[in-house]
Amino acid sequence: MKMQNNAFSMLWRRTTCSSLWTKNKQEFSVQEGQCEVWLKQPDKSEQEMVKQYSAGDSFGELALLYDAPRAATVKASTDCTLWAMDRMTFRTILMHTTSEKRKLYEKFLEDVPLLKTLDKYERSAIADVLEHEYFEPGQDIVVEGQPGDKFYLLEEGEAEARAGGKIVMKYTRGDFFGELALLNNKPRAATVSATTQCKCVSIDRASFKRLLGKLDDILNRKKEEYGRANGEES
Repeated sequence: MKMQNNAFSMLWRRTTCSSLWTKNKQEFSVQEGQCEVWLKQPDKSEQEMVKQYSAGDSFGELALLYDAPRAATVKASTDCTLWAMDRMTFRTILMHTTSEKRKLYEKFLEDVPLLKTLDKYERSAIADVLEHEYFEPGQDIVVEGQPGDKFYLLEEGEAEARAGGKIVMKYTRGDFFGELALLNNKPRAATVSATTQCKCVSIDRASFKRLLGKLDDILNRKKEEYGRANGEES
């Protein structure tokens, strides 16, 4: 625990604040006290409070991430103790985290049949946007009739798709689902539920369109397979 505390102190600098916090080159984590976020809306002349921060919350990372001006003003509503991280440290950690994430998913993505035609750099770009999600047996991953905003790859476990009460597809490691709602811009055509404990990785709609565009032919062939299994286009 002492080593963890020392490492934390090397990355973060402790500071105090009792009024307005304006520094533009740091991310902050609140240890004690409360802060308010003030934002000027386009249709209003005065700033208004839109959020509050307390112990455990952090803020300021967006300006460091995108090298942009602060999007809002954060004011201390009580005496505050915060930990501050400078831009260089923030970006170094971000780069390290991205590299580790790529390594973590590299082997898995190589084994996904859908992605076999992509090169290493294209798979790395996909790894950068993956978000992992966990599901218990019987839990729905996607629900028939609901809007679709994610594409899923099954990393661990088993799942099945049902449409109209009928099982139309079963999934195991390396399989994918959820693409039809994104390709067709329509609600989910089936409910996919975990039959065992499942670990999935998901890709949001914007990243799906940007990164998987060259796989349209493969994805559309899968669409025909769903249609045959369900007796209709699913």
